[in-house]
Amino acid sequence: MTTKKLTFIALISCISYLTMVVFKIPVYFLSYEIKDVIITIGAIYLGIKYGILISFIVALIEMITISDSGIIGFLMNFLSTIFYVTPIVYFYNKKALLKGIIIGTICMSLVMFVFNIFITPLYLKIELKETVKLLFTLITPFNIIKGSLNGILIFIISKPLLKAIQKSNI
Repeated sequence: MTTKKLTFIALISCISYLTMVVFKIPVYFLSYEIKDVIITIGAIYLGIKYGILISFIVALIEMITISDSGIIGFLMNFLSTIFYVTPIVYFYNKKALLKGIIIGTICMSLVMFVFNIFITPLYLKIELKETVKLLFTLITPFNIIKGSLNGILIFIISKPLLKAIQKSNI
């Protein structure tokens, strides 16, 4: 790994973390933030394995610094991001960004649906039937909206931002 690449990973991780801290909008025990937009731009530029690394770094720093959900929050944040970002990067490289955003949103929502069946009863200390109700009324709609809003931002800023990054020879 080159010094430039390591520096870029640190920069993307830092910007992603800061956007999450500054622009976090709480919704019950969930939160909307735009960190996945920044991580996606980094993953498009460096490749998906570095996107996964950045996702890990940001989720870890969040767990250590501001999260009150511990390892559960870390796991959910990490999984949510990689299942969102991976399809977007894959389809971006196939010149089908919009398709990637749609599939990334669906993948992230489905994976979070499955994991929340097991995690939410433990985390919120509620019964499974209450969890299922939350999955259909709050969690899944929230994930679809979050993925869509972040997708719109990615669609708008990815090309100009990636051109600027490439011009700067980072």
